[in-house]
Amino acid sequence: MTTGDIRPDEAADPAEFVDLLRQLKDRSRLTYRQLEQRAAAAGDVLARSTAADILRRSTLPRAEVVAAFVRACGAQEQVEVWLRARHRIAAGEFVPTSPAPDLPPVDTVTTVAPEGPSAGRPRWFARPAPLALLVVAALLAALGVGFWIQRPDDGTPPADPAASAGSDARSSSTPSAGRSQIRPVRSPHLCLTEGRDRTGAYDKEIAVQRPCTQATPPDTSLEPVADGLYFINWEHPVHGKGCLTVREADPGRNLLEPYDDEDCSASRSKQVFRFESTGAAPGTYRIRPDRSDLCVGLRDDATDVSAEALVEPCTGGPDQVFLVDALPGT
Repeated sequence: MTTGDIRPDEAADPAEFVDLLRQLKDRSRLTYRQLEQRAAAAGDVLARSTAADILRRSTLPRAEVVAAFVRACGAQEQVEVWLRARHRIAAGEFVPTSPAPDLPPVDTVTTVAPEGPSAGRPRWFARPAPLALLVVAALLAALGVGFWIQRPDDGTPPADPAASAGSDARSSSTPSAGRSQIRPVRSPHLCLTEGRDRTGAYDKEIAVQRPCTQATPPDTSLEPVADGLYFINWEHPVHGKGCLTVREADPGRNLLEPYDDEDCSASRSKQVFRFESTGAAPGTYRIRPDRSDLCVGLRDDATDVSAEALVEPCTGGPDQVFLVDALPGT
């Protein structure tokens, strides 16, 4: 098959890359079922639902999915070109120069209107911030300064998980309560913190992975609820305290978003998380919503900066394993 004027090396961002994949499929004149069958014949795994899903999004598919998709479309000789283009975009697109784009504006009204009769719950940012904090935050923003001063203990954690696994606290089968960092074991320089849905489908604050040096505010802390069960709290110097909650409705279903602290309850399984020690290394855990067969992981098993955290079926894979580090209190 000739791909004609389809030039993945000219794609400037993930959306353009996906659009070119869409053009490649259109030119192949193959159905999703046929793509699945052709991939299987070539020894690849490409479920029709996966093929359809990557073309609906504007985020980069995983490299192995790109390769399988391109081969199934009949462009075997172009696989390396597509993979090089994907690598180039992944290396440059999602590395922010500062944490500012992910932070909510500090000069807007902080009272959020209800989402509708069916929403019926306060959001994390619904509580008006004290006037003095808003004034300080606005002044810092005007000066081009972030509204959180980095503490000395907020440096980048060791890249090697084994290097931080020596203390008695880390050898516990449950994590310590209090201020913490939650880091994907595959990308230990990243921490779960506040960000936005890269697809744009949901426009509220959610949990994503970002460099640990840019992960505050908010401060993350674990609050025990019962044996092995915790609230995962975020505390923001302007917007107050909230607990991470599994979103149960579209858009943004299964993403993790903060609820206002006053609306957090130990009786709500979507707000309470079980930390299960993997036993593979000290301080490594699978994080699961209470009374659920799901696990916290990263969307599309991504290692990219700003990849969204979400709950998904448990696979036992490394993409659903997290390091939990206790930090000194404030």
